[in-house]
Amino acid sequence: MARVNVSKDYNWGLKQEESTMKVVSKELDTYGEFKKMGKYKNFDYCAWSEDKCCFVEIKSRRINYKDYAETIVPAVKIQKAITLIGKGHKAYLALNFQDGIYILDLCNARMHFGYNARTDRGALELNHYAFIPLDQFKQLSHND
Repeated sequence: MARVNVSKDYNWGLKQEESTMKVVSKELDTYGEFKKMGKYKNFDYCAWSEDKCCFVEIKSRRINYKDYAETIVPAVKIQKAITLIGKGHKAYLALNFQDGIYILDLCNARMHFGYNARTDRGALELNHYAFIPLDQFKQLSHND
């Protein structure tokens, strides 16, 4: 089986994160200043106070918001979000599409789980994903 090189997608996503987080942090300003998490953490950013944390995962897409009815996120990220929410923390998913930035509070989000395959990076990638309907996301900005 061919090994998948994700560095191109990873580096592109990192370039999108800073501008996305500027918009997201304005929406979530009651949580204070967000700090970048490490490469192998489950979320990209976190803000914290004495008793509560707010986590944000950013996914950048090379498509427009209305191109598909759902987006997919690795199920392990949602599993971690559910654990954190159960401990009283907040968890958000921010999506940076070509035409805008959107956000979803994962506490009451609708989703279903299943396996999905992608082949756009030169090999078959099979993984367990959360399929999240886009109609529940709040638009934060619009890119022309």
